[in-house]
Amino acid sequence: MGDLLIVSSCNGMIRALDKRSGQVRWSYDVRKDGDQTEFHGDPLVAEDLIVIGTDGNMGHVYAFDRSTGAVQWKYRVEWRGVASDIVRAGNSIYAVTLDDALICLDLQSGKAKWTFRSGAPPKLFYWNSSPAVTADRVYFGGLDGIVYALDARSGKLIWRSDLGARITTSVASQGQGIYVGTAKRHLYRLDPGSGRVLADFAAEAEPRWRLILARESLLVFLGSQSLASLDLSLDKIRWSAKASKDWTSARPYVWRGTVLAGNGGELVAFRASDGTREWSHQLSETIRGIGVSDDVLYVGTLKGPVLAVRPAGMELDNGQNGTSRPEF
Repeated sequence: MGDLLIVSSCNGMIRALDKRSGQVRWSYDVRKDGDQTEFHGDPLVAEDLIVIGTDGNMGHVYAFDRSTGAVQWKYRVEWRGVASDIVRAGNSIYAVTLDDALICLDLQSGKAKWTFRSGAPPKLFYWNSSPAVTADRVYFGGLDGIVYALDARSGKLIWRSDLGARITTSVASQGQGIYVGTAKRHLYRLDPGSGRVLADFAAEAEPRWRLILARESLLVFLGSQSLASLDLSLDKIRWSAKASKDWTSARPYVWRGTVLAGNGGELVAFRASDGTREWSHQLSETIRGIGVSDDVLYVGTLKGPVLAVRPAGMELDNGQNGTSRPEF
């Protein structure tokens, strides 16, 4: 992202901030385009574009010019919008709508290439059903409990694997495994070629939100209070950590050999290899998202302020426009 930090909030605003000062470079209010106020997925940075989905009583997928914030295109989503991450393969991008449809759009124009619907009732909508994409396939976990593998270009169904319960995580893909969690407290590893179940791990609580692949481990929130690191075979938990209240960050984050998570207003870092608690820092706001650079963490909070957090030993510098840089 260079010198810009993209921040979206649930008041309908998306902003680009200067990473050093916190000054607003550009902003856009999506409420001018309809009854939408929220952003739940991570933005996709694609060369000179920032692509992100919105939701509410309707929503869009937007492409903003990275430097100026000018809208390059917008794609209307009728029912509730898009809360998933946007993922990319070549000139195509993919997102999951809140009525459980996987859409494929052209990156440069925003025009629809194809749509695939699971057929699950929209009332079952779940906040994070982000797909996974490889060079030639896209994998989608439906609210009907089925994982679908589709041809990335045409949307043609290649295989389906019925796991018997609502999918409650994003889909993650690495090497010879497709990973996904369900409402019946199971994590699965599927064969990417056939959809056959290769491993089935019974978890202590429902796997939730975004699955993160980090070297030889899979990071996942189990219920609201447990963070776990599993080996990629899903044979065992490598380590786990409990929140004192609830994990509030949208997912675990990996930074400089540590795993970061928000526990209310507490920012916690665990050693990625064994889960040793490396450090923690108490902030004044509930943590929702964490952006990273080489030496600074950018912490988004529930009520809106964004904090730029530097490691210990570096000067404390109060920014502007609701940002600050505490040290720890």
